[in-house]
Amino acid sequence: MSFQDLQNGGRPSSSSISRTSPSQAVAAGIFQINTAVAGFRRLVDGLGTAKDTPDHRQKLHNSRQRILQLVKETSAKLKALSESDQAANVNPSKKVEDAKLARDFQITLQEFQKVQQLAAERESTYSPSAPSSGPSV
Repeated sequence: MSFQDLQNGGRPSSSSISRTSPSQAVAAGIFQINTAVAGFRRLVDGLGTAKDTPDHRQKLHNSRQRILQLVKETSAKLKALSESDQAANVNPSKKVEDAKLARDFQITLQEFQKVQQLAAERESTYSPSAPSSGPSV
């Protein structure tokens, strides 16, 4: 956040939003994926419990699709970033920073794969419980 952002009441100005570097965009994508994977993990933990309903399974599916979309978008940004780092005049410290982002992205993908594997195991082991419609009279 810049001083100008503070003058705007804490809202980032349109000029600071447009100045987001490709590295920052990749870092933001990784953060979004990590956050989504944490939510996905909570949904997976609900499989096989009383929370496991068709609606819960739909939320799990939607979460998985959102993560896959975020991965696709972040992967494209990371690829573009990597290609821009091939230029001879790129600062070596930027190359190191971008390499770290690539490692972070890889670690995030591995975590998602682990949780996805757990989800597949639990989805095949347990069937969703029927939504309760209240006590029958």
